[in-house]
Amino acid sequence: MSSSSARSSSRRGRPPHAQDGFLSSLSPLARHGVSMLLFIVLSVSFFAPIHFDGKGLHGTDIVKWRGMAEAMIQYEEETGDDALWAPNAFGGMPGYLINYGSEIPQVDTVINTLRPYAWPSTHLFLMLAGAYLLTFYLTGNFFSSLLAGIAYGFTTYMPIILAAGHQTKFVALAFAPFILLAFAYTLRNPGPLGGFCFAIVLAVELRAQHPQITYYVLMLAFVWWLVEMIGAVRDGTWKPIAKATGWLALGTILALLMVLQPYWPTWEYKQFSVRGAASGTGEGGNMGWENAMRWSQGIGEIITLAVADAFGGSGGTYWGPKPFTAGPHYVGAVALSLAGLAVYRVRTRVVQGLAAGALVTILFAFGRHLAIVNRPMFEFFPYFDAFRAPETWLSISVLAIAVLAGIGLNDVLRRTKKKAVEEKKTKATMYAFGAMVALVGLLYLGGDALLDFEKPNEEARLVQMIRQQYPNVGQQRVRQAAQQEIQKRRDAREESFSDDALRSLLALLVAGGLLMLYRRETAPASVAAAGVVLVVLIDLWTVDGRYLNDQSFSPTPDAEQQIQTFAFDQWLEEREDELGGAGHFRVLPLRRPGASGLSGDGYTPYLHQSLSGYHGAKLQRYQDYLDHILRGPNGGISDNAVDMMNARYILSTQQLPGTDVVFQDEQSGVLVLENANAVPRGYLVGSTRVIESAEETWSFLRSGDFNPREMAVLPEPLDGPISPIDSTSTASVTLEEYSPREITWSVETDSPRLFVASEVYYPAGWEASINGEEVQIHRVNYLLRGVHVPAGSHTLTMTFTPASDRYGTLISGVTTAIVYGGVAFMLALPYYRRRKEEGRAAEEGKQTGADGDDDRGNGA
Repeated sequence: MSSSSARSSSRRGRPPHAQDGFLSSLSPLARHGVSMLLFIVLSVSFFAPIHFDGKGLHGTDIVKWRGMAEAMIQYEEETGDDALWAPNAFGGMPGYLINYGSEIPQVDTVINTLRPYAWPSTHLFLMLAGAYLLTFYLTGNFFSSLLAGIAYGFTTYMPIILAAGHQTKFVALAFAPFILLAFAYTLRNPGPLGGFCFAIVLAVELRAQHPQITYYVLMLAFVWWLVEMIGAVRDGTWKPIAKATGWLALGTILALLMVLQPYWPTWEYKQFSVRGAASGTGEGGNMGWENAMRWSQGIGEIITLAVADAFGGSGGTYWGPKPFTAGPHYVGAVALSLAGLAVYRVRTRVVQGLAAGALVTILFAFGRHLAIVNRPMFEFFPYFDAFRAPETWLSISVLAIAVLAGIGLNDVLRRTKKKAVEEKKTKATMYAFGAMVALVGLLYLGGDALLDFEKPNEEARLVQMIRQQYPNVGQQRVRQAAQQEIQKRRDAREESFSDDALRSLLALLVAGGLLMLYRRETAPASVAAAGVVLVVLIDLWTVDGRYLNDQSFSPTPDAEQQIQTFAFDQWLEEREDELGGAGHFRVLPLRRPGASGLSGDGYTPYLHQSLSGYHGAKLQRYQDYLDHILRGPNGGISDNAVDMMNARYILSTQQLPGTDVVFQDEQSGVLVLENANAVPRGYLVGSTRVIESAEETWSFLRSGDFNPREMAVLPEPLDGPISPIDSTSTASVTLEEYSPREITWSVETDSPRLFVASEVYYPAGWEASINGEEVQIHRVNYLLRGVHVPAGSHTLTMTFTPASDRYGTLISGVTTAIVYGGVAFMLALPYYRRRKEEGRAAEEGKQTGADGDDDRGNGA
């Protein structure tokens, strides 16, 4: 066959999309290149202030995370080892969820090398490209794939979570389309290559460290799989999907093995954290139905998918049922129309699976508002109760809708030779857009009758607030003022809703008009398709600008520079240097500018070892300390609780009893108070008391009967006796070395005694030795460590070497090598076989030529 005829055959073999325009003149590879270049330009342009103006995008969460991670980062830079333990936050805690450190290299390692230079454009590009590749694999249409990529990558939820600092969620959503791509490939091509590729992308998704998004996208895949399996069983073609299921299951197991580091230590830690452990009161470690369902999407609020500000957008204008929100999940009426068209017209299992997945995830997003569905799931379905904020399900719904929209556009653009089919397509396109126009038009014309534009109990709360501010104003005037303010808010919300409804109507009319022109053969396919893509891009881009704008960016690219330090910080650092470095005292920041309580302070741990911190999964024992030991039933702070945690210095705005003012920061108004009664980081006691009950322990630790310098409380007796300490006793402790992974003391005692380390107890990793021989670490004073020390001079060492990290790293490394090596082998094998066949053919040709020469020679 000639090359020209081959090209002609290739063109005839392609799906019959209209082949006009610039893209159609390019090879498929070149068209992919143009699409990727477009995504790069869009990704960089969207975050132009970062790349061209030297600004940063650091939500409060990221700035506080940077403060929490500082001590770990410093240790890793100085030693080259992973810190694993965060010594500066909450008296010390495992650092797996703060800054894990090095991981086994995988595909995401390459991407992460670009993060210092191109974040977050790197992962916005991945979002766009992932949805594009998934849709192209399902349709083979470039414009359809462009539409899906843009609808997913620029849905408003993406800039909203970035502005809030939810970077791990953004990364996980960037990899989500690749999960579905590998899933779809394995369904179509059941075999080891699909299974291994699924393992690779699932492992990368898990390494994003946002299990909630991973769980949600796997739920979408599961629903898709159910639809495929039911259809295959009904048609009697179940064997291929059963085979694919086996390879997907193997890929899942391999992925889990590939991420044992860091997930094994993290899972181990969960058993001791507020996410998994029970409090000393006996209350369970899960978050409970009410807490998990607080951020449930209102059922009527689902219209924000089509009309962005239908429920007020964000902040004070938001009037939906959630406590508050940073913005809606908006994908646009055009994408919804095309997705609906796909469901109506394209009756394939792929479309049915994606549509069912979109519907199920939307139902889950309703949370407590659809308890008939979600309560049984919460109670009985594995891990469904592990996550809060049900509205997050909509981020996966949007992924399914975006891909369905691409499939819908592909169906509109695809031409057939059957006139009846073409007429049905034209009518379906008109009906799909017409129905959405009618719906949005109804909302636009009758919104004030259909929607309340007032938050539940908003007026009552406003009345209460006005009364508190103006206690001398009469009740009637207060109510009138509240009603006037509510009316102003309603008017503003109605106007915003009307503007966005009109905006959606215009987008529908333009996009629908372009497609109808194409269906009537008045406009070229490329013009119509490009116009639809452009309409969706402009619509989403401009709405995104409400939630990510100049005010969202910080003046510097480094989150560390956003942490404000004060004169009192410098004074405390000087005291630490005088004592020889970290490990000699902690700070109790009762007041610090920018911090919101001890559990909302990611700033003090940036420079000091602190009793405060900022983390959603702190140790349960430390949470109990904050709730029941540090503060008693009357709400006052317990001196014993402060002393036993080595809190030598207290930050406050007023002097407290038993303390001395040692520094006054005039800029911030913060006083540094010295607490001379604080225990050292390590010391000896000569008496113990056994109390098994947690609540009794808390009460005793707060009481005047407890002196942390002389006594320790244990849940069970020691194995051996200890001797009291008096004026004639020899009992001294010197801190020799302190780091996140190892602490060493010199201990001298003339009798057996209990060594108490004012370090948080964590049995899954901390080990102790005396003169090189391993000894038991006891839990003392509810949350601290203790070691029974014999008489004599000793070197006591505590090291943090969790077996889960060591073995997890080994297993992850071996599995990763097997999987990546297997994929490389399977990709190289066809090439090797082809080269081998070409070599054999060449040898046969030479042999044939040689035989011919011999024949001619014989006939001469």
